[in-house]
Amino acid sequence: MSKLTLPGALLVGSTLLFALACKPGKPDASRVIANIGGEKLTEAEFQDVVRTLSQSPKEADAFLVDPAARNDRAQLASRIAMSRAITTYAKKTGLDKDPAIQRRLEQELANIYFQSLAKKRASVLQPTDEQLQGFYKEQVARMKAQGMTQAAPAFETVKAQVAEGWKQQRMQTISQDIQNEIKAMVPITLADDYRPAGE
Repeated sequence: MSKLTLPGALLVGSTLLFALACKPGKPDASRVIANIGGEKLTEAEFQDVVRTLSQSPKEADAFLVDPAARNDRAQLASRIAMSRAITTYAKKTGLDKDPAIQRRLEQELANIYFQSLAKKRASVLQPTDEQLQGFYKEQVARMKAQGMTQAAPAFETVKAQVAEGWKQQRMQTISQDIQNEIKAMVPITLADDYRPAGE
């Protein structure tokens, strides 16, 4: 069953809420599927949300047309409508002007941007057997240097765990590379008494 048919997996917290609050500005002549306090949610917008949340275009297309996924589509449309209603309510009541809320939104937005950058770069993380064996040997050598006395398990028996460890290490490297690129493009200067140790 498609991941898109799991309603709980669809709401990725503030990521979805943010994506829904920032609708594209071009005119949309597709069918209106929900009216939220005078604001319309069109079928084209709904399809865009599904495609954004999906792991693959094939999965999104299947979710959008599969008769068995009708209830899941309806639940998602309802959640999108409620997200828009919450955003509208916050604006009407002035909650969107609250400085604490604005700071939290700024942090969430930065996290969303960073995760998107990391995800794009991580999409090509498919290690070769040679890379995995090299990583495995490094880990075994590191554990021996730390005093490991028992024999390490054979590579083939722990290959899946080695691959996961390799990906985690690569993600750390990717994360650091992104931060370095950002600092190079957007220099940061902190006052001496606010500079972390070692910087």
